[in-house]
Amino acid sequence: MRIRLLALVVFLVVGVVAGTANATGYFTDDDSSIHLRAIEAIADEGITKGCNPPLNDLFCPTASVTREQMATFLVRALDLPAGTATFMDTGSSVHAADISALAEAGITKGCNPPDNTLFCPKDRVTREQMATFLVRALNLPGGTVTFTDTTTSIHAANISALAEAGITKGCNPPDNTMFCPTDPVTREQMATFLARALDLDTKPRLVVSTIESVIDVEFGTSETDTVAELTALLGSPTSDLPAKCPYFLPGADNMRYVRWGSLIVAIKTIDSGNGDLGLVGWRYKLDGAGQPEAGGPLAEHVEMPFGLELGDPIQDAVDAGGGAIFVPSNYGWMVSEFDYFTVEATGLMVNPAASIDGVQQGFGFDCG
Repeated sequence: MRIRLLALVVFLVVGVVAGTANATGYFTDDDSSIHLRAIEAIADEGITKGCNPPLNDLFCPTASVTREQMATFLVRALDLPAGTATFMDTGSSVHAADISALAEAGITKGCNPPDNTLFCPKDRVTREQMATFLVRALNLPGGTVTFTDTTTSIHAANISALAEAGITKGCNPPDNTMFCPTDPVTREQMATFLARALDLDTKPRLVVSTIESVIDVEFGTSETDTVAELTALLGSPTSDLPAKCPYFLPGADNMRYVRWGSLIVAIKTIDSGNGDLGLVGWRYKLDGAGQPEAGGPLAEHVEMPFGLELGDPIQDAVDAGGGAIFVPSNYGWMVSEFDYFTVEATGLMVNPAASIDGVQQGFGFDCG
């Protein structure tokens, strides 16, 4: 990322080390998934840890959920107590204890009725089986919703109950007249089912990282597409200021600032000779009382590096491995790590105890 500051910069040198958290969230392989925020939400709750232990930096979003994995997802999600139930084929499974807990709670009966001495831990979970697992787990009431492809399913009643609860919408958007009952459930789909079932927070996140984007919109996205995509994610802007702030093009107001509450998005509308147009940066700034402005993402939806949160002392960021930068401009104090930085805008005074009240990523804010 190219960061350009039109001000004198004085560096206070400290050691810079890589943060322990993944800059793009918990996992490196889910950024393009439409279920990304659901995956992050269930990771927040400890329902998933990853798919490649011990590193666990992958989620394997398109892999199918197995029955033993389903057991662990549900035991973690519902905090089920241990059980004593056993099956003949689960002794070697790393999920054996969770399978036992699931059976003890009556959420699974087995996979070979009527004997049900087996659990079939490695079998893939189908969408209709998933419906029954969740209906039993959540004790959902019956529903009246129907799909065109579920009438012959032995799980039809549970599929209807799941749809009535809003946990599933169907499998053929936008019509959603079908459920695809025998299709296997992928791990990313299961994340969304669980997030809906548990009413988890899946609102868009602002991730401060080396990735040049704001939420799901990449830097360089055209002016029109940037506004349209962010409006689809966040709703209508709270303000829209075109022809503002000359940016490396003297005499021309070549920036457009579109705001969703505390989130301000910078879009360059006139080329200044360096080829950069469209989305070039964003800033998130709390108000004077340390609260987010209405109409945009909440402070808890801003994911900062070093494990920091808005409101933490600026010194915490330095201690975590950042570099403190003094800039005599409207930025105040900054804490940077490689190509991104957080902002503590308290003016020109050196105040390590002051709280971080904003973050900035990208460029285009050189004149306020």
